[in-house]
Amino acid sequence: MKKVELIEILENYKMKAIERKRTYDLPPRPLTAKEVEGLMAGLEIGNLNQEEFIVFETEQVDELILRLISEEVKRGTFPSSYQKAKGLAKVVKGELESEYLSPEEALDLLAEMKGGAATIELIDILTEDLFVKKVTDVLEGTVLVNESEFKEVAQLAVNNEAARDIIKSWAERKFAQGWDLEDIYEGITIKVGNNITTGHLSPSKNADSRTDHPRHAQFIMDGREDEEDFLERLEELKIEDDNIIFVAGAALGEGSSRKSATYTMLQVLGEPVTGEPEMKAGGVVVAKSFAPIFKNSLVASGILPVECDTDPIKEGDQLRVDVANEKLIINDEEELDIKLPIQFKLNKIAAGGMTYFDAGNELQEWAAQYCKENNIDFDENKLPVGAKQEDENPPQTLAQKIVGLNRLDGKETILPGETATVAVRAVYSQDTTGPMTLDEYQSMAGGDFGAEAVVQSLCHTGECPSSEDRNRHKFIDEFVTERGGVCLEPGEGIIHTIGNRFILPADVVVGGDSHTRTPRGVSFPAASDIVAGAMKYGKQDLTMDESVRVVFKGEPKEGITARDLVSTLVLYAEKTIGKDIYNGRIIEMEGVEFLNSNERYILTNAVAERSASAGTVPSDQTTLETIKDNLEYLKSRPDVEESPSVKDTINTIEEFLSDPVLPKADKGAEYAATIEIPLGEVDEPLVAKPHHPDNVAPLAEVAGTELDEVFIGSCVGGDLESIRAAARIVEGHHVPHEVNFVVCPASRDIYNELAQDGSLAKLTAAGATITMPGCGLCMGNKRRIGSGATALTTTTRNYQSRIGPADSQTYLGSAHVAAMAAVLGKFPTVNDYFEMYK
Repeated sequence: MKKVELIEILENYKMKAIERKRTYDLPPRPLTAKEVEGLMAGLEIGNLNQEEFIVFETEQVDELILRLISEEVKRGTFPSSYQKAKGLAKVVKGELESEYLSPEEALDLLAEMKGGAATIELIDILTEDLFVKKVTDVLEGTVLVNESEFKEVAQLAVNNEAARDIIKSWAERKFAQGWDLEDIYEGITIKVGNNITTGHLSPSKNADSRTDHPRHAQFIMDGREDEEDFLERLEELKIEDDNIIFVAGAALGEGSSRKSATYTMLQVLGEPVTGEPEMKAGGVVVAKSFAPIFKNSLVASGILPVECDTDPIKEGDQLRVDVANEKLIINDEEELDIKLPIQFKLNKIAAGGMTYFDAGNELQEWAAQYCKENNIDFDENKLPVGAKQEDENPPQTLAQKIVGLNRLDGKETILPGETATVAVRAVYSQDTTGPMTLDEYQSMAGGDFGAEAVVQSLCHTGECPSSEDRNRHKFIDEFVTERGGVCLEPGEGIIHTIGNRFILPADVVVGGDSHTRTPRGVSFPAASDIVAGAMKYGKQDLTMDESVRVVFKGEPKEGITARDLVSTLVLYAEKTIGKDIYNGRIIEMEGVEFLNSNERYILTNAVAERSASAGTVPSDQTTLETIKDNLEYLKSRPDVEESPSVKDTINTIEEFLSDPVLPKADKGAEYAATIEIPLGEVDEPLVAKPHHPDNVAPLAEVAGTELDEVFIGSCVGGDLESIRAAARIVEGHHVPHEVNFVVCPASRDIYNELAQDGSLAKLTAAGATITMPGCGLCMGNKRRIGSGATALTTTTRNYQSRIGPADSQTYLGSAHVAAMAAVLGKFPTVNDYFEMYK
């Protein structure tokens, strides 16, 4: 490389730094692979210390290059990580000589990469018998090691004592030395109110900035009017104390954006991570109650979630969290009892989060197996304690039965509070959380997918993509398909709608959307890092939650839809036990044999808004018929020959159909509660009023409310029968000019059927706009409603500011109610509803 080329790279970097500082008041983004490659090559140029880089007056060019390489490159297996590791390894091996960086110093920088792209380079250096003691020490403390790299070390260990020592150290978990939780956390309080959603911490309308953690954190509380001065208050508090503790009221973290909300928490609370740009670590979040997925996301990121009565805590209070004694002390005076995560999760926090914790567990398992097979003595007391077999199998709920069937430790039952590693056959990812998931995948040094079926969609940003979105689509598609997954095309369908076609009754599913809910098997929505781990390993550590049994009695009256049954979950819980009974538990619904598979999905999907960890319905003959249809769908896919996820799923389904297994709950299984819903009592449709899906009301209460926007679509409103029903209702009518009526089928094949049977023509004749299949208005990151608008949608959520400005109002209801409201320009009366019902 010529000096002029190097200076050009640095000048371009300077301009980016200036622009980012001017626009966002933030440091520059991490280096790209091309920049790293150029800087590494620049190390060979002599006499750089005679040049000065204009912006960084205190740094000479050689100092600047070393700082950028050391501090501004992502760890893991990003393209830039590989360029850094490859260049440093050349210096270590003498293939690249530099007057600014010695081989010993380059090896130190490789060690600081903490594995990932550096691992294979370190193994190669060991193979060449260079710096053996240093490399051995580094690899003994490294956990980001892929299976292929472990096999390289194992092969080397045949004739290499250092390699054997490394494997033995991994088996004995020496890498975990120092994974200790702090005894005391102290800081000053910033306090927020109840029902802070992930959409307040990570606004969906700014979803395109979510992988830019510092930038995205600047949008915190946008749309939450009572917290709009949050950042100003934060800066004032930081003058008093750099350590901030985030304190909230009830139901913290409901919503879809768990991981991006967690990134924001890290930016607000965490300490900068040396050698890793934009990354922060640590922090404490205190709340009366958490949405389970968000709480798990905090744990996975190494943030300590603490539950207690937060009413006595005021903003500006000095807090001390005493972990050992499970106490929170306010201003050295008042003492509160607190609830901490279980020890397994505390261990994960101590490791800095799941990336290193899970990788360490996997590495120890490989190493221990190798030692046993090759008669290498090691301290087996360092191995995790195995599952304790029951003398007699306890009765299991349906969810417990499914999870138990997927345990990997030989035990086939599981009880609430028990933690086990379970096989995850299918993993879902979508395009707003997907970029974060793929970042996390590279951070944990992922290779080919370990899960059998990985399904990625482009459903959230496919309809109205920007140039940046299209570039992102291309990257996501290539990344996923190269590793064995399926990437759906824009307009092909919503992740849940298509993903559910891959699922069997005994499957455990993990997905990067809170509406990853399946009408068979059991599915656990999760944050991006947990999803990435399930993709990589094809398994997941799972702590079993209690279940709530919901029994639907009888059948609904004509005109009462599955969407209305969703609201009965709230009404009858409130009448009997209280709707908080669902929080953090699995809702197991029975008595729904009269529903088809799509309607059952509407029910299981709804458990997300109840802050439940999962939902189930029993499988039956209807399930088997649906699986047969899904098999034909998979066989008709154009990627059937080249996609391992599609081919392997076809084989799995065919094996299943040859001898179907339909898990059932055992008699005598224990539930946290049982709620009965007598469907004969439900006399009219139910809707959700602003600003929460639990704000349920009978249709009569909102009848006559005028509307500006009506939207029929999303994963629970864009199904075939819902839109067909809407078409029947609007036929012969015309929507008033002042009402914006939009219909969005959930998938392309649904769209095609609606086109063939004339439903779309009926809708457009009435004044509807038909849009590309996908999520449409549901997330509010592409389509939105106007200021002061009142909307009725069939989407999943109506949180304030989710799909429009803070002064807009969103109601939720069935496609039937929505279609009637569209042609009337207002909510129908109960009489109107039953007269128009078709």
